[in-house]
Amino acid sequence: MATEGPRRKTHAVVADELRDRILNGELVEGEHLPVEEELTAQFGVARTTLREALRVLESQGLITIRRGRGGGPIVTHPDLAPISMALAASLQLQGTSVSDLDDARRLIEPQIAGQLARRHRPEDLTALQEAIDLAAEAAERDDAMAFGLAAAGVHDALVESSGNRTLSTLSKLLQHMVRAYYTRNIDRIDQRLMRRAVRGYRKLLDLIDAGDEAGAAAHWEATMRYTIGAHDADEPVTVLAVE
Repeated sequence: MATEGPRRKTHAVVADELRDRILNGELVEGEHLPVEEELTAQFGVARTTLREALRVLESQGLITIRRGRGGGPIVTHPDLAPISMALAASLQLQGTSVSDLDDARRLIEPQIAGQLARRHRPEDLTALQEAIDLAAEAAERDDAMAFGLAAAGVHDALVESSGNRTLSTLSKLLQHMVRAYYTRNIDRIDQRLMRRAVRGYRKLLDLIDAGDEAGAAAHWEATMRYTIGAHDADEPVTVLAVE
């Protein structure tokens, strides 16, 4: 006969209920939670128990607790930076290589490029154009650090344009590691390489605008394959500190 598991602590039950209200949209981002007196009455718990539950939600990025008059718990959207840092740290501890990271990204982005060529909105092209312009400006200034970050921004703009929230979120989680790679290797990036990359970005935009699905996918796959040099393939991924 199976034994009954341990009872969950009251504050965890309260946290679960409030989390469900946030995730199902009953409580929306920017909205204040009910005042403490109302919440303790709703759940039939002491203030200390409620505050423990709120600390759990705050640690999960679902609320922020503002102090002072007019403050209190407010619904927020979780910040992906700590999650990305945890993922990067986990991959680094497992000895994951830059090549492994790059393989994962190349399974996603070329398909998005092709999909975007098949179906896109004017604002998708505008966002990609703006990201490319930032990279081009950095290249003309011969600013390798700014170029590396702008190049990562081109990838961001491409994935965002897919309209697929899951892919977009996964891509954001990988960007800390991508940016760490660019930061570590700026001494290998000269103006000739930056300008070559910008030409590649502009060609991608032209292929997408022309509706060339196969061409856009093949071009972006080749571009991404070129980005990570053979001499970097076995380099371990590392965590990029959050400012």
